[in-house]
Amino acid sequence: MSFRNLINNYSFENLSEYKKIIELIDTVNKESEINLVVIYLDQLDNLNEELEKYLIDLNKKILLISKNEINFHQYFLNRTEIVNNHFLTYFNNDIQYGAKYILKRSIDIILSSIFLILFFPMYILIALYIAKLDGFPVIVKQNRVGLHGKKFKMFKFRTMYKDAHSKRKELSEFNTHDGPLFKIDKDPRIIKGTEFLRQLSLDEIPQIFNVINGTMSLVGPRPLFEEDTKLFEEKYMRRLNVLPGLTGLLQINERNTSEFSIWFKYDSEYIENWSLLLDLQIILKTPFKIFKGKISGK
Repeated sequence: MSFRNLINNYSFENLSEYKKIIELIDTVNKESEINLVVIYLDQLDNLNEELEKYLIDLNKKILLISKNEINFHQYFLNRTEIVNNHFLTYFNNDIQYGAKYILKRSIDIILSSIFLILFFPMYILIALYIAKLDGFPVIVKQNRVGLHGKKFKMFKFRTMYKDAHSKRKELSEFNTHDGPLFKIDKDPRIIKGTEFLRQLSLDEIPQIFNVINGTMSLVGPRPLFEEDTKLFEEKYMRRLNVLPGLTGLLQINERNTSEFSIWFKYDSEYIENWSLLLDLQIILKTPFKIFKGKISGK
């Protein structure tokens, strides 16, 4: 605890107010980068079942401190130590940490370095093409939300006019997506002649630099804007518990869906079944799905 940055302390007169506790954690989780939640239970020896499930599904490090041993409703891995007559129970359902995380990062760095070399001529051609159409800059840095809510700058080739993001609010009535997603048909913000770059996801190539610097992975949920994250329901916050990625299960299944519930379905499936083999399978399938969709007109 001494080596961690404290975000804030909160107290409740009655810990049975579990819905308020869940709401508080969810609110702070949307505003700050959290990787450890500590709850002091005093004399309690159990949690409300809904709160227990929420903490388990939160996929973060949880420390429960109580004067009595805690009895859980569910069976899951946890560790309890007795310190100064208090039971300290710790569990961590963060799937990307330790040796697995190191292996994932190693694969990301090796493959993204290879892709950077392979795509470099294309990178130059696309940059010159965008500069000819609408001048500089050819690459934009967008504020996105990453692992555990950490803010970062995501790189993209600029396929929209320079003031595009500022016009998002005034165009919101034309949004064809639901939830936190934003997309409109025949978007007037798109630079004429760059549509094919978006259809083939070529505008995403600069995110290879995000993979190299560790703010993104080759595979994971797509990172969204900070204002989009604030619209997440409690269950949607799980998608922030893995590194965001260039591609994912959504991109090889229903890439053009307008329903955020489908995004979350594939993100949850990825989190629950994540493995290095799954990452490699998604990487291999992605280019075929992109070009198949282009050929079929999707």
